Amino acid sequence: MEVAYLLPGQERCVPFAANKSGQKRIEYSYCSERGEYFSCVCRSVDEARDLCEDWLARRERY
Repeated sequence: MEVAYLLPGQERCVPFAANKSGQKRIEYSYCSERGEYFSCVCRSVDEARDLCEDWLARRERY
């Protein structure tokens, strides 16, 4: 198994096996400029980026 390290500002999308209903998934990872790590599994890259943007916005508020 390969261990991937992300530098601040980098993102990574890895195709994931389809689930039982046949929907393909991706594993999305992002390292913020502050070095905080975000990761999720979604149906599309756009959905994952939206979740990441929401996460970043919440982190900025607090």
